[in-house]
Amino acid sequence: ENNMKAKTSGSIYLVALLSFFVAATVYADDRSDVEAVINKYIDTETADGLHEQAKLMSKDRTYISNGVRYSNNDKSMALQIAFSDAMNNVYPDRKRITTVEDIDIRLNGDAAIASFYRVVNTFRGADEIRAGKNAMNPSYQTVSMALFKIDGDWKIVHTHISPTK
Repeated sequence: ENNMKAKTSGSIYLVALLSFFVAATVYADDRSDVEAVINKYIDTETADGLHEQAKLMSKDRTYISNGVRYSNNDKSMALQIAFSDAMNNVYPDRKRITTVEDIDIRLNGDAAIASFYRVVNTFRGADEIRAGKNAMNPSYQTVSMALFKIDGDWKIVHTHISPTK
């Protein structure tokens, strides 16, 4: 009887231990998946990458930037793409490199909250530099983002961008 209790207790302990490792692995995988979405978001923050960036978002994403709130992601992205296209027409030789620092992610089931610093570095063209403008114009921003796991994929459902400096 004692031997049976010991085996039962050992089995329960083993199942509990294994479930802990499985949960920790899922949690770690979700964290790395969320971080991958954020890095792709940053990597597509280029003059011609916004079409790819739109694929990272839910259709009903809320976007807040410069004190304006947009709740229709298709229109929000269309505005951002139109602005980027206009800037490319005016400054065809400009380049943009965006970096991300200090990503902090909190997970709760199929929801994630992230915050990070983003620096958008815009490099001006030769004519602007000759005219006396700085070669690089950095924009320092603090970003908070909510992501939901939708049909197995992490999607950005909310983005809030504020100036840092």
